[in-house]
Amino acid sequence: MFKEQAQMKDKVRFSSSSSMLLPLVFIIVVIACAAVSPMFFTAENFRNIIVGSATFGILACGMTVVLVSGEIDLSVGSQIALTSVVMATLAPKSLTLAIIGSLFVSLCIGLINGILLTKTKMPSFVLTLSTMGIVRSLALVIANGQPVYGVPRSFANLSNAVVGNVPLVAYAMIVMYLLTWFFLKYTTLGRSIYAVGSNSESARLSGINVNRVKIATYAISGFVAGLAGLFYTSYVTLGLPDGAVDYETQAITAAIIGGTSFFGGEGKVFNTFLGLFIVGMVKNILNLMGVSPFVQPIAIGVLIIIAVGVRTRKS
Repeated sequence: MFKEQAQMKDKVRFSSSSSMLLPLVFIIVVIACAAVSPMFFTAENFRNIIVGSATFGILACGMTVVLVSGEIDLSVGSQIALTSVVMATLAPKSLTLAIIGSLFVSLCIGLINGILLTKTKMPSFVLTLSTMGIVRSLALVIANGQPVYGVPRSFANLSNAVVGNVPLVAYAMIVMYLLTWFFLKYTTLGRSIYAVGSNSESARLSGINVNRVKIATYAISGFVAGLAGLFYTSYVTLGLPDGAVDYETQAITAAIIGGTSFFGGEGKVFNTFLGLFIVGMVKNILNLMGVSPFVQPIAIGVLIIIAVGVRTRKS
């Protein structure tokens, strides 16, 4: 008992220290990027960072929720691709139907993931790796392996819209992160997700229906992936069945850099927000330096190794 209390105190101390360290890392990255390129501190470049990070930024909200529950969802990138295809396919008939249909499809995929997870007891990594391929194939079949045109110009212009010289997607991300923060901190389901992620057996003994919590978690992940898919569709202006590749990796990276534990029970969505922009700025400065997109994933991989390595050494 005393050992568990000591471990809990160490965990709290580490969580506090990592929360204090993250803003410092953020500032260091900003200064380093500004020193590397004079183009970094321009309004147009900041707009590029925000718009370019919007899709996986929204996706990172759902990924944080899933990781806090002690699970992972590798299918969200494929869900974005499917959302874009469904959106572009239905939009010529009805934009409202296209939006609702896209969100509904993604929500259903999340529910299926959650139900399969609880029924089969399969590791979430293996399960969602499987559904990642299934959903991607479904998007390719619907689109016949080709880009789908048909997104209305009015919807496509949303990614470029500004309100008070600030991109509209910036406001959307802020609202999304505020809603996720409120959900995790102040709702019964949100607190149950933390409990299940910390110790599912203890959560079960305390009266929490663990299976329902996990199903709800994946439903949220699916719905958020659908929202991210709508922004992605607006950004690329068409349905791309082979698009959004590795977006799940970038969302995981943002959450992990923000201090969300890969083993569940720990994570703050505002820290994910900072982690998101650390990833976004690193990718941006690599673009400004002319680094090949094929090389850039190396930097993302290094960020993950450093973030997880620091947590492992201090835990």
